[in-house]
Amino acid sequence: MQTLTPSSTTRQRSPLVDIALAVIVGLVATLAKRYLDFHLGIPGHAGVGWIAALVVGRLVNGRHGMATVAGLSMGLWGIPVGLGHSVGYNMLLYGTAGGLLDSGMLLRLPLNRIWGAGLAGVIVHLAKYGFVFANAWISHVVRRVELFGFLAALGTHLLFGAAGGLLGWALWRLGQKVTGRRAFRRHR
Repeated sequence: MQTLTPSSTTRQRSPLVDIALAVIVGLVATLAKRYLDFHLGIPGHAGVGWIAALVVGRLVNGRHGMATVAGLSMGLWGIPVGLGHSVGYNMLLYGTAGGLLDSGMLLRLPLNRIWGAGLAGVIVHLAKYGFVFANAWISHVVRRVELFGFLAALGTHLLFGAAGGLLGWALWRLGQKVTGRRAFRRHR
């Protein structure tokens, strides 16, 4: 299994520091979700910001489970920030997205490579899309679905998910260049 931070760094930091960092990442992701929604009428466009924040958080905080903590904290921050859903709905939705970043499948993706971050963004955003669609279907909000509308929304979620992952990777790389050091290395 690959980790993104040197094991010595993870051992030196307290788990409480990592949890606090994950909660801050959750706040940044919540603010991005709330304030980067420009009401363009394009499904999934607001995902770019919060996915980028979660990807950067996962790259910076390599301790297992911290992306899930960030996602769950998005649900808690969602009420005071004004995401518009209940705490339970937000925690389940974004906790699932963060949990995917912590899952075994995505832990094997090299998020420190541009293609790995883009693919992780796509997977997380498609999972969010599936969650919202299933919730609407189960609650009978959607009685009939036009195939074109469904596929168009699926396509835009693919594109904006990839854009979010790529933006997260670019922000992480920019942070490395600004600090002048390679803070995160892959280890086997």
